[in-house]
Amino acid sequence: MKAILIALTALTLSLNADEKAADPFGAKKAPDSKFPGEYVGTYISDGEKIKYGLQIFALGEGKFRAIGFNGGLPGAGFKKGGKIERVEGKLAKGQKGSERIVFQNDDEEAIADLRKGRIVAREAGEVIARLKKVTREKPIIGE
Repeated sequence: MKAILIALTALTLSLNADEKAADPFGAKKAPDSKFPGEYVGTYISDGEKIKYGLQIFALGEGKFRAIGFNGGLPGAGFKKGGKIERVEGKLAKGQKGSERIVFQNDDEEAIADLRKGRIVAREAGEVIARLKKVTREKPIIGE
């Protein structure tokens, strides 16, 4: 009996691990959203364009977490010790044919609009980033 319980526990743990590996960005928590995943592009800071990587995770109930990496995605341009930004947001009404997340960080608010696999992010009405969704075979999850 003890051997059967151990075998069932091991099987359950391996199935859970496979399920998480198949959905690393929590897309199942936001089945109607195309936001979860990885993006690369340019972040604009003080007029300077910086290569940027972004990972967006669905948390459920219309909430998301975004982790941004100066230099690119982990394993694809981001250098250990580089700047990492983390922010959480909620789905909001976007324009027809697009999705929108409003990210709030302290007193700052950024709006990310996703349309056809591309994000345009704005802060105070100014474009701060342009990113394109990418699919890597084995994404490296940040933080």
